[in-house]
Amino acid sequence: MLKLDAGRIVDDLANRIINTISPTKLVVGLSGGADSTLVLLVARRVQKLNPDFSVLAVHCIHGLDADDPIWLTHCITLCNRVGVRLLTPKLNIVYGFGRSPEEVSRSERYNALIKNIKDGGVLLLGHQADDQVESFFLSLKRGSGPYGLSGMRYYLNDERGCIIRPLLELTKAQVIDVIEALGYSHVFDISNTYLKFERNFIRLKVLPLLRERFKGVDNAVLRSQKLCSYEHDLAERYTKEIFFKHYDKDSQSFDFENLDLNDLPLLTSLVRMFVKTKEVMPPEFTIVNEIISLMRGSPDQDGRISLERCSVRRFRNRIYLVEDTIMPDKGIYEIKSGESIKLGDYLYTLKGDDMKGSYLLDFTYSGSKVIKPVNRNHSREIKKLFTEYEIPVFRRRALPLVIEKESNEVLLFANLAKTRDIRLRLEIELTKK
Repeated sequence: MLKLDAGRIVDDLANRIINTISPTKLVVGLSGGADSTLVLLVARRVQKLNPDFSVLAVHCIHGLDADDPIWLTHCITLCNRVGVRLLTPKLNIVYGFGRSPEEVSRSERYNALIKNIKDGGVLLLGHQADDQVESFFLSLKRGSGPYGLSGMRYYLNDERGCIIRPLLELTKAQVIDVIEALGYSHVFDISNTYLKFERNFIRLKVLPLLRERFKGVDNAVLRSQKLCSYEHDLAERYTKEIFFKHYDKDSQSFDFENLDLNDLPLLTSLVRMFVKTKEVMPPEFTIVNEIISLMRGSPDQDGRISLERCSVRRFRNRIYLVEDTIMPDKGIYEIKSGESIKLGDYLYTLKGDDMKGSYLLDFTYSGSKVIKPVNRNHSREIKKLFTEYEIPVFRRRALPLVIEKESNEVLLFANLAKTRDIRLRLEIELTKK
């Protein structure tokens, strides 16, 4: 490839980024391989075409490979040459408990990269067309649906932040041709030859056989991925309208009372959409089926389905996404109006300008305790009030009684009800992030 042609490709990739997003910080995940090297050159070109963009390179040190210093030295030299600031975070790779070093490394690397766009910016990653084809077969092996089979998107904006993969239209061979034509080198990762890794097995064993037998298999896979993405996006347009009629963001719950639980295509799509409000990756089909079984079961069952970041729980005709939290220890804690106290993962703040003296947060009460909320004709047991206020069982331990210390009178039932006409109120905030 001629240097002029390589320069045109870099310009095209840079201009697409400029036309996709407003000027911001471009964070490049830089390994030192061919793909990330080209992404760095594209990001630098974006900055030259529009100086309102800035560029930061991040090279993660995994600490698992004897060649780590070689990669680091290469990245330092490369960044000095192109004039880009480089960060080199050291990852804490602790594996086991059913998680492989590769899985933990990938997760920790993403966390380290995403950290640099939390305050704004876009993460640029070096996945290319060959990666797309490999991902298709990995997803097929895992039994993924249209979303998984559709592969990686050029532009993605989710709870992690904004991610752009500018090289998805180029093959690995084209990427190497471009950087070499521009006078740059790259480091070869010897681990890419290890057949114990699923992706390498597909790349080195499966795909060569398919390409030998079916000459256009790569283009066919990429076409199938695009069609899967169209089908998925179209289905989501229909599903979203129904989903948001039943989804409550504040309680992170989904009401399925009036849904047809025998409509598996719709139910599957709704459950996947619900889980994705909290999880980065869509749930596997087996997990979706477990959640649907939970929804179809008895309203009184206390099921728990564990996900990566949270769990799915059920209360009555709702399912909830529940994070693992540290509840306050059973006890009685003193607090004054205007003060805050942190108990477990919860912050309790008592407010009320006209209230003086000391108060108690009581977490020792039993469900059979009787109180009388304001504007109620009769007293009720707390366990019945929990049911009336539709408080799930798994959230009740975080709700205390507020008691006036001097008189020992119950003033508030958490932040749900008052037992006397006062201006005092209790705010409860989950502090876990």
